[in-house]
Amino acid sequence: MKLKTTWMTLLWTAVTATYVRAQDTVNNTVQAAEEVTGGVPSLTMTDIMVRGGEVMKILALLSFAAVALVIFYILTLRAGLLFPKQFIVEAQDAAEIGDLATLRDLSRENNSTAAKIILATLENCPDNTSLEYGRLRDAMEDEGARQAALLWSRLQYLLDLSVIAPMVGLLGTVWGMMVSFSGLESGVSIINKADALASGVSQAMNTTFGGLVVGIFAMTAYDILRGRLTRLISSLESACNSVLQHLVPVGGGNGNGNRPMR
Repeated sequence: MKLKTTWMTLLWTAVTATYVRAQDTVNNTVQAAEEVTGGVPSLTMTDIMVRGGEVMKILALLSFAAVALVIFYILTLRAGLLFPKQFIVEAQDAAEIGDLATLRDLSRENNSTAAKIILATLENCPDNTSLEYGRLRDAMEDEGARQAALLWSRLQYLLDLSVIAPMVGLLGTVWGMMVSFSGLESGVSIINKADALASGVSQAMNTTFGGLVVGIFAMTAYDILRGRLTRLISSLESACNSVLQHLVPVGGGNGNGNRPMR
């Protein structure tokens, strides 16, 4: 019994010693890693802005412009502004009974894109002629294409920023390399030349990084908003066509797609 107790005591002592030794090894490793990491200077966005020089100020302005455009597009590219549901319903009711005067008034009072398309379509409805579906459809398609082009042209600014920002970053890269070579030519000692080279290369890399960040953000936002605008334009077309169908049903009226004026 004593022998068994002695062996258990020795085994427990060995296990405890091994655990303590392993724990010390882990602590030493962690401490060494912290010392190595602490020796490497951290890089913050403020450091990037400062080291990038004057070009980073331009990139900062471009980034603010990109964010502002994205917020503007999110707030303005909405179904409630392009083709308000209440306006479409009222326009359909007026078109159903052939009340062009009310339909024109509704379109003039509403500032939505759908109202502009319908109002331009009604301009092709002289008061002394019947409504021709083909003529009205062509007029609506022409005005719809013009309004869609205006919407796409507004979104184009974000695409332009996604191209300009990397180009500005590349300009900063070239400028940084010019600073490096200029320092190599004018440095009086190896230390001065090394400092000038490091400073120029740092500026070149930081401006390249900044330009790519702004460009990637702008391009990603453009792709997302492009899909959104495509869906909105499709819904806008359907809403305007529904008003036209209520005004002049295809094959309705006198059998030729025409409807007498009220």
